[in-house]
Amino acid sequence: MKVLRFTVKEVPVITYWDARRIANAIMNNTSLKYVNVYGFMIEIYKNELIIGSEIVETNYALEFISRYLDRECDETCKTLICVEDGKLKKTIIAGESFYKLCQVHEEWAPTLMINGIVMHTLLRDPLEYSKMKVTYVRRGMRVLDTCACLGYTAYMCLERGARYILSVEIDENVINLAMINPISRRIFSKTSIDLVHDSILDVICELRDSSFDYILHDPPRLMSDTGDLYSRDLYREFYRVLKRGGILFHYTGATGSKYRGLDIVKGVARRLRESGFEVLKIIEGFGVYMVKR
Repeated sequence: MKVLRFTVKEVPVITYWDARRIANAIMNNTSLKYVNVYGFMIEIYKNELIIGSEIVETNYALEFISRYLDRECDETCKTLICVEDGKLKKTIIAGESFYKLCQVHEEWAPTLMINGIVMHTLLRDPLEYSKMKVTYVRRGMRVLDTCACLGYTAYMCLERGARYILSVEIDENVINLAMINPISRRIFSKTSIDLVHDSILDVICELRDSSFDYILHDPPRLMSDTGDLYSRDLYREFYRVLKRGGILFHYTGATGSKYRGLDIVKGVARRLRESGFEVLKIIEGFGVYMVKR
């Protein structure tokens, strides 16, 4: 298991709403100067748009932003824009799968979308939504975060006083977007969080017995290629590495609560009980809390 030293990229990021303000200012030849929601100064000075430490020529900026606004105006999740070497770029990674950082509201934390599937809820601030997953985290706990994504749940663990968090993320593209996301950058740069780029299926075998107080398991939705993340074999490993009295939270979510006619929540709870856990609490459409007696 190799801990990834998170590389903080000081890449300025702007929102859809920033882009609208910038376009209006350039078209109307008016001044603009403010700090955006991520703490980056945005200023128009003469023929230059200044975002953080980056300088962008205004004619180019207007052309890019106009196209961007036309395409994003009807989207529920608005793609974020980053600035590198004086160029504006959407926070998108396209390959075998399509990844993007986006927002529903300017005041909310960004969410991650993969192949059109949102990794967080669209109904609440993703950062705030993560609070429900850490209900039983207490001060001084050691936490295993199995599917780190953008790190929001790990952050909420720290807010509740967790002493140490081991976060595991298998997808390099997710990590690369987390390096751009200003909120993720602040989270993963903390010394009390170790980030591992690997599969929890491999990492779990290297962890000592009874070495964690709390496990957060927030896997992708159940599909043919993610079934191992919902398996008894993994759940038994969770039981092994969890301390006596420790708690496991397993996110199931409302979307995809049925798979091939199976009730995912009931199946998860049953297999966890068969692995030694006792049910602490079940929230339909959200997840299950289990305890190791």
